[in-house]
Amino acid sequence: MTIPARRRPTDTVPRSGTAVAYDNSAAAWQAGPDRVYQRLAGAMVAASPVEIAGRRILDVGAGTGAASRAALAAGAATVVAADMSAGMLRAGRMTGGHWVPVVADACRLPFRSGSFDLVVAGCCLGHLPNPLSGLREARRVAGGVVASAFANGWTHPAKGAVDAVMRDYGFVTPDWYVRLKRDTEPLVEDPDSLRALAAAAGWSEVRVAVREVPTGLRDPADLVAWRLGMAHLAPFVASLSEEHRAAARRHAELAVTGADELVMPLVILACR
Repeated sequence: MTIPARRRPTDTVPRSGTAVAYDNSAAAWQAGPDRVYQRLAGAMVAASPVEIAGRRILDVGAGTGAASRAALAAGAATVVAADMSAGMLRAGRMTGGHWVPVVADACRLPFRSGSFDLVVAGCCLGHLPNPLSGLREARRVAGGVVASAFANGWTHPAKGAVDAVMRDYGFVTPDWYVRLKRDTEPLVEDPDSLRALAAAAGWSEVRVAVREVPTGLRDPADLVAWRLGMAHLAPFVASLSEEHRAAARRHAELAVTGADELVMPLVILACR
């Protein structure tokens, strides 16, 4: 199938500080968060409002392709993976012609109306400057959407513990992450707010559910790899000397020893 896309991962497109941070985090993401997001993507795709087998899927905010892999495993004929971070798309590159990576803005998709059967958007709506615009674009290009966000107030001891250790080594939370947590994620992390956004975007059949997703992560090394691979932390960790990086990781693992399994409550939106 020919997808009318105008951009590929090697092209130059306007990028935000968030996209640059994800570019610089791609390798660390694959070594840690990717495993977590694969579990989350499986739960999201299982809630699809349309049959996936044999269909054309657009993975918005694809990153390294966790939702793409989940859709392909469910039998999708073709998955186009769209993300503003070319580095993440390259890190997640899959072989075969059924996965097509495209550098694109989720609020200004370079595709004709009705190009896809379904949009999947794993934990990315909160990263958009305007989640409503993203949901409207999804409706323009596809007949259905399934999206996810982290539930309001969710946390895990490893988050604060690892971040505190990194602050001891000089970490300062980047401005883009502060804005994300303050301004955009709150718009999508509450089920009622997310439902209202979807209705405002023009979706007529809207379902929202909250599901707890076990990730399987409990070992301190795995929990630290998850946290240090996140885009707000990974560039800082990479900037440390090899000696300091190893010491910081050891201290972080000690800080999370004994923590419970990482279980994430996911708000899942399904529309058609």
